Amino acid sequence: MVNNSDKSENIENSRDVSRDFLESILETVREPLLVLDTKLNFIDGNSKLFDVFHVTNKEAFISEFEVEEGIFKDLRAILENALPLQKPVEDSVFSVIHPVYGFKSFKLNTRKLKGSGYILVSFSLHEDGDDHLDFDEIFSQAPAMICILRGPEHVFERANENYFQIVGHRDILGKTVKEALPEIEGQGFYEMLDEVYNTGKAFIGNEIPVKIDAGEKELKNAFLDFVYQPILERSGKVNGIFVHAVDITEKVEVKRKLEESENELRYLIDTVPAIIWITGPDGQNQYLNKNWYIFTGQTVESSKDFGWLDAIHPDDRPKVEQNFMNANLERKDFHDSFRLKNKQGEYRWVLDSGSPKYNSEGQYEGMIGTVVDVNEEKVKEQLLKDKEHRIRSIIEEANVATALYTGKEMKIEMANAAMINLWGKDRSVIGTTLHEALPELEGQPFHDLLQEVYTTGKTYWGKEDPVDLVIDNKLRSGYFNFTYKALRDEKGEVYGILNMAIDVSEMVRSKEMLRDSESKFRQMADLMPEKVSNVDANGKVIYFNQGWLDYTGLSKLEFEQKGINNFIHPAEKDEFEKTWRYSLQTGNDFEMEVRYLNKKGKYKWHLNRAEAIFDDNGKIQIWICTATEIQKIKEEEKRKEDFLKLVSHELKTPVTSIKGYVQLLLSLLKKKDDMPLSSIPFEKSLERIDQQVVRLTRLISEMLDLSRIEKNKLVLQKEKFSINDLVAETIQDINYTNTEYNIEITEEFHCDILADRDRIGQVLINLVTNAIKYSPVNQDIEVVVSKSGKNKVAVSVKDSGIGIDKQNLKKIFKRFYRIDFKNEDTYSGFGIGLYLANEIMKRHNGKIAVESTKGEGSKFTFTLDVALEDQND
Repeated sequence: MVNNSDKSENIENSRDVSRDFLESILETVREPLLVLDTKLNFIDGNSKLFDVFHVTNKEAFISEFEVEEGIFKDLRAILENALPLQKPVEDSVFSVIHPVYGFKSFKLNTRKLKGSGYILVSFSLHEDGDDHLDFDEIFSQAPAMICILRGPEHVFERANENYFQIVGHRDILGKTVKEALPEIEGQGFYEMLDEVYNTGKAFIGNEIPVKIDAGEKELKNAFLDFVYQPILERSGKVNGIFVHAVDITEKVEVKRKLEESENELRYLIDTVPAIIWITGPDGQNQYLNKNWYIFTGQTVESSKDFGWLDAIHPDDRPKVEQNFMNANLERKDFHDSFRLKNKQGEYRWVLDSGSPKYNSEGQYEGMIGTVVDVNEEKVKEQLLKDKEHRIRSIIEEANVATALYTGKEMKIEMANAAMINLWGKDRSVIGTTLHEALPELEGQPFHDLLQEVYTTGKTYWGKEDPVDLVIDNKLRSGYFNFTYKALRDEKGEVYGILNMAIDVSEMVRSKEMLRDSESKFRQMADLMPEKVSNVDANGKVIYFNQGWLDYTGLSKLEFEQKGINNFIHPAEKDEFEKTWRYSLQTGNDFEMEVRYLNKKGKYKWHLNRAEAIFDDNGKIQIWICTATEIQKIKEEEKRKEDFLKLVSHELKTPVTSIKGYVQLLLSLLKKKDDMPLSSIPFEKSLERIDQQVVRLTRLISEMLDLSRIEKNKLVLQKEKFSINDLVAETIQDINYTNTEYNIEITEEFHCDILADRDRIGQVLINLVTNAIKYSPVNQDIEVVVSKSGKNKVAVSVKDSGIGIDKQNLKKIFKRFYRIDFKNEDTYSGFGIGLYLANEIMKRHNGKIAVESTKGEGSKFTFTLDVALEDQND
């Protein structure tokens, strides 16, 4: 039985599928059967054949059958004599003498299967039919559904019990198929029977659906594997059809449920917001969910086996491949972080993790894992490193003794010169623990205080605490104002402690001497670099040192008349007065950061502290106040904050633009059925995305180079090359992405230089791209290579853009310096491009200069030494 849609194709393939029919007969018939081709080569045989002739398997039978003087020599003689006549052999007797089981005689019958190159050979024992099954027994005992149809109308002649069951035990014998099975009309089976009868070609159907009346209320839906084999007369004319069918409904339903379950599982895996992969025992890729193909743009074909490795950055691939193969070989977990190329051509950091998987029998089947995009975390990690560098700079440049301890063991991570001098040590203490660096602190309270701050996260303020330190091999005592401030990571967990300290030993001793001699105290206070004042119990200033007068530029009388509080910035004045009143009322120590106006009319940040001195009755006698300038620390904090905002803004702009164009293309592609693909702005959008990726790459590259320069890790790979070739190649590359600009090269001088080719190219690219960026109207740019003095070559980049005024010309090569423009989006950047160019020139003993007039364009020129004839790489 077959569907109309499959009929013609299956008829065409009937010669090929006769082998399937043959296998069905071999499985059904219980008498010995042998299948040969027309050259008497062994094709197949059933198990009864091997039992009767006492051979264990097909290979043993073939070995005996092909020996000319073997036990089958009589059989081969009969077949070879009958073969030229092309007639079947009927009841021909032959004998075999088995070396173990003795003499046996058999009857031999052959039939050639029409429509194929096969000869069917059957055997039966010659002694009264022992071991022989007649056709009726075969027909009735067959586990399949079998019937015989006669004539062109396909009249049921015979059918076995299994066939009667599927048709509901209807009276079908003697009736045509159309009369007996009217419900199959329209399902293509009538036509199929006609085709087999008329052509004499067999047909095999696999998993064919059929609706049939099985005697129930509704038609039964079933799936069948069946064969329509034509029955031939001796003349070769078809007079009937042998039908052999097997009900595989249950198998099909189970198969479909498994397919549905597998499809549902695949759907669930594809909806997981991560890349999921599965490999085989050999490590080759077996499955990647759709997120891999969406992310990388690879196809199933390109990613199969180990093709997925092609998407990894070339610098990362050897390490990743080695780690993965080792994990697969050792059947252990796999973890690695690397750069993976997305379909836009951008490399993003990912975290790849996998675990071994085993089947129910404990056999290793490969690995299963996930790939997660961690690019943002990597960027944050880099920003944290930059932040750490800035913190280190702040600590190093701070006037106040400052150190950073990390971990519970209090490892000295950083310490500036002021702190090292305060300790009386050298820089070898950095990297050691505080216990190791200052063993004299044992027995003093500071280790316990540090552990308490690390555990609770609460800042500790030390006020004139006594400290014993070994300085110049002598134990010396001093007094210090200091802070232990907990530092927290992004998760809010304490990872270290910032220690800032001021040696107030002199001030403490001054306070002690104040009881004996106020004048001596005033003398000492005037010599202190800090601004010191005394306030009575009512809050009136009764003394101020020379530091205040030097800072404000006023005389003593003018300063007394104006008062200290009038120098406070208006933004802090109300809070200052409120907090100060509270300290006056309670006697609590006072501390606050405020800005004071100096003699130049500028406000500078100060740490303002005050402590009360009590008499024997516990009443406030006097307040000792200090104001320590912390302007540089504040400026560094502000610069850090501004830089982080700048980085965030500059990196966010291209990323936002890329995302916008990608979302636009995705939304248009979803509507592709309603609009032609040619109307979707692929080229324009991809050009914009490419521009933003170039911009993002440049920004990140500048940040990395800045970090290398600040760490003095910018390594130069010098080689001898033509400066003219470098200029020509660089301008050619720039022209590919800036076709609207006319960049003209003038070569007045040709020479080689000994330098880092990539870094010199980086300087030239920076100057040319700046010329393009700041020339929105006039698109003519000139690059000139000329001689400059003795053994010098100069490369100039001249534009006719917006130009630079004199005020900014002096600062243009400073780090982070950017000229203020009304439109920040148009002229964005970190302000480090020219700084990097200047640093690269310095490291090549070269120079870079600029000539510019506001509104008339700019000319940037860098100068390098010409390579001498005997110089080499």
